Amino acid sequence: MSPTPPYVELHCHSAYSFLDGVSLPEELARAAAERGHVALALTDHNSVSGSMELAQIAPDCGVRAIHGVELDILDTPAASAGERAEHADRRHITLLVRDERGWSNLCRIVTLAHSHTRDRAQGRERTEPWVDVQAVTEHAEGLVCLTGCASRSVLDPQAGAGEGIVTRLLDAFGPRELYVELQRPYARHDRVRNRAFAASARRLGVRCVATGDVHAHAPSRAELQDAFVALANHSTLDASEPLRRGNHSHVLSSPQAMVRRFVDHPEAVRETLALAERLTFDLSKDLGYRYPGAEDEDSSRRLAELCWLRLEERYGPDHARRLPSGAGADRLEAQTRLEQELRVIDRLGLAGFFLLHHDMLELAREVALEVRGPDSVRALLAPGRGRGSSVSSLVCYLTGLSHIDPVAGKLALGRFLHEDLKGLPDIAKAIGGIAAKLAEPGA
Repeated sequence: MSPTPPYVELHCHSAYSFLDGVSLPEELARAAAERGHVALALTDHNSVSGSMELAQIAPDCGVRAIHGVELDILDTPAASAGERAEHADRRHITLLVRDERGWSNLCRIVTLAHSHTRDRAQGRERTEPWVDVQAVTEHAEGLVCLTGCASRSVLDPQAGAGEGIVTRLLDAFGPRELYVELQRPYARHDRVRNRAFAASARRLGVRCVATGDVHAHAPSRAELQDAFVALANHSTLDASEPLRRGNHSHVLSSPQAMVRRFVDHPEAVRETLALAERLTFDLSKDLGYRYPGAEDEDSSRRLAELCWLRLEERYGPDHARRLPSGAGADRLEAQTRLEQELRVIDRLGLAGFFLLHHDMLELAREVALEVRGPDSVRALLAPGRGRGSSVSSLVCYLTGLSHIDPVAGKLALGRFLHEDLKGLPDIAKAIGGIAAKLAEPGA
C-alpha cells in the first residue's frame, strides 16, 4: 500500500478564471492524478462555474474534488463610502467548502459578489465582482477561510488594514476555520513575506497552510497564461512582462515538489493534509435536491388542512346526493387513502412540492377568470388537467392538480408516489403549460 502523499493542493484555478487560468477542470484532475495527488481544490476567481465539472470527473481520475473560490474582497469602509470597486484596493481571500451549509453560503457570497457587476445606475459601467468583509462574515458557516494569494493577501501590509481585516475574519470563522495562506512563487522577497505571515499567524493564534496558486496543469500552457495576462491588462506580451509570472511556479507540481518548495514551513505543508480531511463535501452526492418549500416546517400541516377541507367538498353530503349509491364507501376509502398519501408525502418531505404547484395553478385559475370572466366554465373546473401517473393521486385530485377522481376510478397510487421514491413525482408533465392553456380563448 502506497503512503499518503505529503501535500494536497488547496488553491487552483481553471479556465473558468477568465483570462487567468488556462486549463479545464478535467485536465487539472488528470494531471493531479498523474502527479500523485489524492485531492484537488478548485478555487476559481469569484466563480463556482467549474465545480460540478470537477466533481463529475475527479472520481474517475482517482482524485477527490474539493470546492472553493478565490474571492475579491473590499474592506467595508471603502465599499460603504461609495468608492468605485475598480479603483479600490481589492484583496483576495480563499474560501473552501466544508459541508452542505458551506456550499450554500459560498453560492450566496458569489451571488453578492456579482450582484453589482452590471449596475449602470448613476453612470456606472460594468465592474468586476467583489464583496465587502461583512458579506463574508455573515455567511461564514460551513466554510474555511484562507488569507489569500501572495500578491493580494489580506495580510499584506499594502492592504492598509492588514491584520485588522483578518481579525474580523477571525471573529467570524474562529481559529479552527481561518488559516494564514503561504505561497512561494519564487519571486523577490517571498521568503521574507512568508516569515512575516507566519509571525502574524502566531500572534493571531491560527495555523498556516501552504498552497501553490496553480493556474495551469502543464508547463506547455505557461505561454498561454502569459498571453492571458497581456490580454487582461490590454497590453502586449513585451509590455506586460513585469506583470507576468516569469517562471513555472503556477504549474501544478507533485506533492513531493511542494514539500521541497516549502522546506522552511513543513507545518504548513502538513496542514494541507489535515485540512483536506475535513473538507468532505461532495457536490455530486451531498446536495441531493430539495424542492422549493421543503424548508417550510408548516408545509405538512397546511397541505393536510387543505386536503381534508377539499375531501369534505368532494366526498361530503353534496357528493352523496349526486351519486345513486356507494357514496359512503367512497368517502371511507378516500379518508383511508388520504391518510396514506399524506403519510408518504410527509416522509418524503414533499409537502412543499404539492403546495407550490397548487399555488401556481390557483394563480393560473385567477388569471383565467380575469380573462374569461367569472361566468366561464373555468370557474367550475379544477385548474389541473391530470395525465400520466399523477391521476392516481388523491392529493393531486383534492388540490386541483388533477381532474380525475382516483377513488372512483380505482387507480393505484404506487406508480406515482411511494416511500422508495428517489426523485420527484412526475407532476411536471401533468401541469406543463397549464397557465397558458387556461387563458386561451375557448379554454
